[in-house]
This record gives sequence, C-alpha cells and structure tokens, in this order.
Amino acid sequence: MSLPPWMLDRTRPDTSSSITAEASVPEAQHGRGPRNIVRRAVGSFAKLLEELLANDAIAAEPGLLQQIDPRAKVIGLIGLVVVTTLVHQLTTLALTYGLCLLLAALSAIPPRRILRVWLAIPLFSAAIMLPALLNIVTPGHPVLTLWHFAAPNLGPWRIPPTLTITDSGIFVALRFVLRAAVCVTLALLLTTSTRTHRLFRGLRALGVPMLFVMLLSMMERYLTVFVRAAEEIHLAKISRSIVVTGISREQAWVAAGMGALFRRTQSLGQAVYLAMVSRGYTGEIYTLDEPRWKDTDWAFLMIAVGFAVIMLIVG
Repeated sequence: MSLPPWMLDRTRPDTSSSITAEASVPEAQHGRGPRNIVRRAVGSFAKLLEELLANDAIAAEPGLLQQIDPRAKVIGLIGLVVVTTLVHQLTTLALTYGLCLLLAALSAIPPRRILRVWLAIPLFSAAIMLPALLNIVTPGHPVLTLWHFAAPNLGPWRIPPTLTITDSGIFVALRFVLRAAVCVTLALLLTTSTRTHRLFRGLRALGVPMLFVMLLSMMERYLTVFVRAAEEIHLAKISRSIVVTGISREQAWVAAGMGALFRRTQSLGQAVYLAMVSRGYTGEIYTLDEPRWKDTDWAFLMIAVGFAVIMLIVG
C-alpha cells in the first residue's frame, strides 16, 4: 500500500482531503494548530504525581515539624487556624503569617510551595472580596472614585451618587486575604511535614471517627493509582493519534475518557476493598512506629496554645 499524499508532502498538505491544513502534523508541532487538550491533561497528571512524591520527600526531611508528634501538630496547627478566624487586627495576622514562614523555613519546606499559596490566594480572594471594596457594600471614607451616577435611584433601590473604593473596604479585603493566607499556610505545614499514614494514625488517636479516617486513607492510597490510570488512557490516545483534531472533538474524547476512568476505578475499588476485607481489614490504621508523646511535643503544644492566647488578647 502506498502512503497518502499528505504524509509524503508535509510542506503542502492536501486541502481537498478530510484532513485540513490546520490539523496537519507540522502545524501542530509548531503550535499553530489547536491546542491539544489531551497533552495538557497528561502534563497535569504528571505534575500531580510529582507533587505527591515531593510531599513524601519533604516529610522525610530532618526538620522541626517533622520531629513533632502528629497529634500535637494537629491540635496546635488546627487550633491556630480556628483562632486566626477570630482575629481582626492586620498586625496580628501579619505576625502570625511571619511565624508560619519561620516554621516553613525550619521544617525545610521549599519556598516555591509557599509561593504557590500566594499565587492561588489573590485570585480566589479577588473574586470574593472585590464587591467589599466598594462603598455600596462597605461604607467609609472614599479613597478612589470609580463612577458618577446620573440618577441616585436604581428602580426601588437608592444608590450613592458616586461609586468609590473606601478605606474600610480595603481593610476588610486585606484582612480576608491575610486570614486566608495564614489558614492555608498552616494547613500546608501540617500536610507537608507529616507522612500520610502517621497523620491518619494521629487523627484516629484524637478520636476522629474510623469511617472518616478510613475514607481518607483509601483516597490517599489509591489516588496515585487512579492518576496513573488516567495518564495511561491519555497516553494511549496520543500514541494512536496522527494529527491534532479540533478542540470540540478533543473535549468530547476527554468527557468519554472520564466516564471510562470512572467505570475502571469503580471496579478496581470494589475489588481492592473485597481483597482487604478477606485479609482481615477492619478500618483501623496501625503503624510500626506508634506515636508517643515526648517532651518536645508537649513544648510545641504549649507554645502553640500560648501564641493562640496572645493572638486573641492582642488581635
């Protein structure tokens, strides 16, 4: 069998065939064709697997928080998260965030992990707190005038003659951003500096229901399996594709792949659960190194409680 003309002459693909010039191989290689959703999905799966492996590597480092008992970290750091939601002073929130950065440095957590938090928080906060900057939502002294209204009424509602950004709105927005940054960073410190099986064992020792901990452990254990399965499905699609199709067909294939992955993971999860039950699994988590309270754990917990009390008094 002879090769089709569009495979022999890559510089001038046959426009009369069903494969158009926009979907040809050379243009897809040079990036002039439609962006391949499948390739982006494969890249996202690989990045997720890399982050999961990086968390285990950070938890194995000889840092400060890595040496603390998981139960003490859960009580201390989650307690600080709760206290942070009650603090109103910007100075107190800024000092608390400085403490989080200090703990991250002493625990050998890479700065890029903290920077990712700051990349996500402004985008999330802006969508929520933009209306709070305006005098319609948060009255106060005007800082920046945005618009002058010709009529003071909008139907049955009375509106101010000008739309401005107020100082009180800026204060509310900054407080929300700092609160979110502190809470997310504390949660990041807890999950990054603790191995998952030790964290779940600590949660169970603190009285968290067995069913909740079991679901978390199963999700964490087989998350990598499901991600690899999804990656294999997308790699199989790429290895069997000669040209990049249109974005609508790529989206339709991704939707069909999601359904296939759901059926595959459902059958796999059922088989794994039955295998675990047949081997005596009851839902409890056991580790070779059972957690024991040490003097450093008590000291960390007392420091966390003392700092939380100071935050409440000052902030």
